[in-house]
Amino acid sequence: MFFVFPATIFAQVNFDQINQKVCNRFEEDVVRMAAIMEELRRRKGITETRVAFGGIDTPIKSADYQITYAAEALAFQKAQKYTSKADVRYSLQTLAGKILKAKTEVRKALNE
Repeated sequence: MFFVFPATIFAQVNFDQINQKVCNRFEEDVVRMAAIMEELRRRKGITETRVAFGGIDTPIKSADYQITYAAEALAFQKAQKYTSKADVRYSLQTLAGKILKAKTEVRKALNE
């Protein structure tokens, strides 16, 4: 008497794919926020360049700074290679916090 059991194949978790997929979604948000701010500056007739650091004395400059900060954090996140679920989760949660901060600043600039 022989029992034949189907071979069970477990999918191997690829943390890089997860990281890239979530980062791509976050990147869409950052690009949209940048486009919103570009349009806001155009409508208000602001022609100066974006703020890289310092001199954040208006809601528009603050929003631009936070968007730049989130974009840099996103680029760094995409370049990382992870070996554990906890590391990926922690890093993505940190990145999400930076993006939410940028969204808050964009909202403030729009309500100005």
